[in-house]
Amino acid sequence: MNKLLQSILAISLIGTALTANNSFSSSDYSSEFQAMQRYLDTIVDSHLTRSKLSNIGYPRLNIQNSQENYIYEFDLSGIDKENIKLSISENNILTLSGFKENKSNTYIKQEIFYGSFSRIVKLPDDVNQDILETNYINGILKLTIGKKTPKETKSRILEIK
Repeated sequence: MNKLLQSILAISLIGTALTANNSFSSSDYSSEFQAMQRYLDTIVDSHLTRSKLSNIGYPRLNIQNSQENYIYEFDLSGIDKENIKLSISENNILTLSGFKENKSNTYIKQEIFYGSFSRIVKLPDDVNQDILETNYINGILKLTIGKKTPKETKSRILEIK
């Protein structure tokens, strides 16, 4: 997907550069380049909306590793607890999803993310899903997951024949 986006953006930039260059604007190919540029602009506008680009890497995450636990902290400021869903699959995949409401549409400038989000995190193999605790205070979702105790390996002396 990243290579596709890079290719689309590169083609779009090339088209922009070519249509901006006056030496090409009077050539026979200028109308084809302009048509291609319009087509690429519609692809970019329809598939790469501001909310989708703002959603990349959201919400921000801190991970701590203590002797007994893993602690995951998600920055979810401005999101009601009812709009958050947290789940863990059997194969230790943590999924956080939700929605941040936009209560105004009169912005002159908007840098704060609004809309649907989803963040997927692969948990370590030694997590103990039976020992977990969640806490949501002041826009920070804190998930504490216990660790499995390491299995003791038993060794024995083998007789060489």
